[in-house]
Amino acid sequence: MQNNLLNSRGLHVITGLIFLSSVTLFSCTKTSNNQTVTPVSILSVIDVSPDAPALDFYENSTVINTNAINYGSGLAYFNSYAGNVAFSFDGNGTSTKLGADNVTLTANHYYTLILANSIKTPDFILLADTLVSPGQTNSSIRFINASANAPAVDVVVKKGSVLINNIAYKGVTKFVSAPVMTNDTLQVLQAGTSTVLATLPNITFESAGAYTIWLYGVPGSTTTPLTIGAMQNAAF
Repeated sequence: MQNNLLNSRGLHVITGLIFLSSVTLFSCTKTSNNQTVTPVSILSVIDVSPDAPALDFYENSTVINTNAINYGSGLAYFNSYAGNVAFSFDGNGTSTKLGADNVTLTANHYYTLILANSIKTPDFILLADTLVSPGQTNSSIRFINASANAPAVDVVVKKGSVLINNIAYKGVTKFVSAPVMTNDTLQVLQAGTSTVLATLPNITFESAGAYTIWLYGVPGSTTTPLTIGAMQNAAF
């Protein structure tokens, strides 16, 4: 399985294989060598808080990232703790907690955690990543509206059909069947209108691929404009 994250500014902000920058955790389940190993879940992290500084991501007081997490970037899938997990986003290189919460993660399940809204009033959107092959003739996509200031939106293929409609802030769809596309263009429209809010050109959805798409940014902003992010969760 491959995992790639890009956005409509043409930047590859995460790229690599699942388990890139993985964290292996020990001490709970017996192995053949009489060693104990803690069950793990699999987590990716995306920062779309428009006014957040460079960040570090902590789980149960352990820093996960090597490089600073900047706006529009994050962490590819890594081995996470399972069970009740305390996490925080701290200022990079500091002990200042800017946002923190607890989540329950099931062992051997995949998740994506999105930091959204202003860092002064952060929202945490936890997604369960149900990675099932869409078959060899289709791809599958899931959409999240992660822009706190955006209206409800539709997702369309330019000059084509509506793939997803009327998703408000923090709205999340299931993975739905989508056509295979090569160097095509996705657009996010204000729901029920032809008003284009963001465009992602040159997007490719491969057969048997599963993808997550999200809208982030601030409407009307020149520094953090509305942008479409896209991640390939899996390639079967």
